[in-house]
Amino acid sequence: MISLRAALSAPVERPEPQPQPPELTDAPSRTVLRHVIALLLLACGPPLVAEALTTGSLFGLPSTWPARVGYMFFWAQFTVAAVVFWWLCRLVIARTPLSRVTPRQRLIQRGAAVLGGAAAMLGTAPFPSKLAGLVGQTVFTCVLAWLALELCRTHAVSLRTALPRTAVERLRDWKITGLVFNACIAGGFLSFLLLHLIRWTGTAVPVMKSGQMSALGVDNLGTLSIGLVSTVALEDVVIVAATTALLTAVRRPAWQIYTLVCVPEVLLHAYLGLPAIGMLLFAAGRVWLYRQYGRLLPFMAAHFTVDFIGGGLMLLQGLPFYYKPVRGLLFGAADFWIGRRLTKAASSASPKSQSPSAGSDSGTPQPTDQSDSVSIQ
Repeated sequence: MISLRAALSAPVERPEPQPQPPELTDAPSRTVLRHVIALLLLACGPPLVAEALTTGSLFGLPSTWPARVGYMFFWAQFTVAAVVFWWLCRLVIARTPLSRVTPRQRLIQRGAAVLGGAAAMLGTAPFPSKLAGLVGQTVFTCVLAWLALELCRTHAVSLRTALPRTAVERLRDWKITGLVFNACIAGGFLSFLLLHLIRWTGTAVPVMKSGQMSALGVDNLGTLSIGLVSTVALEDVVIVAATTALLTAVRRPAWQIYTLVCVPEVLLHAYLGLPAIGMLLFAAGRVWLYRQYGRLLPFMAAHFTVDFIGGGLMLLQGLPFYYKPVRGLLFGAADFWIGRRLTKAASSASPKSQSPSAGSDSGTPQPTDQSDSVSIQ
């Protein structure tokens, strides 16, 4: 992707930060904060309980649960999915009265919410196949991301998920993707630097004993791709984008936003052991960038690309060493070629096509005149 140094060296072409939303009263601010905390508990509760098993093995605890504990964990997951089902359907029903949508639209949207919520509950079932369990977890996480989007719509906050329509918008999103890519690389590099440093010094500090892919239970590119869909939906849509957008819109203090994002991110990577603190840079950098630009798709694309490349390199360690620089050169060449084409297209675009119709996303909620509305636009 475009390097951070290159992006900073061209301030004229760098995307403009988004304006801050108007300050609201304390009542909607408290309501939004409660909604965000509830959403984070639903999103991070089951993964953190499962993470405790992996992390506990670093301290000599058993690596498998008793049957009774596993049974209780299943019902806890099912309860979380049931709450997601109820909350999602409630939000969709509330925004689809016949005064605002056609009967066909109401039937489709409400039916999709019911089917999505039911699929989320089914995804928590203890499947006998590992692949089926991974797919079920991914379905649940995607429905949870849908809930986050609906919650933002309820409070008139746009996550700005529309695809870029003009050459200028495509170049803008490409530059944002490059900045997020660098933030992800920096956080991951710091964590693995700490991991190898602790292993090299032999310090009696609990760290991940195996490779990251084996710790996550990933053994091929297929399971890696499916798992990354779940990761991006959880971390980028729910934890980073929805949390940052909602709390920024109601002018919560910056330390609250960074805390509510960074703490879950570090805990979700606790399987690394102490080096998980390096994920503070990974999380804080993405929060800062999202507060600046507020574009969701570049964040998802950058995170997926970083994890897919990193995970692919770990899975292909058996290949000869010279394949690694070859892959790096091919990626760098593709990055340079795409960036150059986008820059050339944006430079040659007519002023009419550069008119900022881009500012608002079609299909996303816009600010209203109500006193309790919020917006990050």
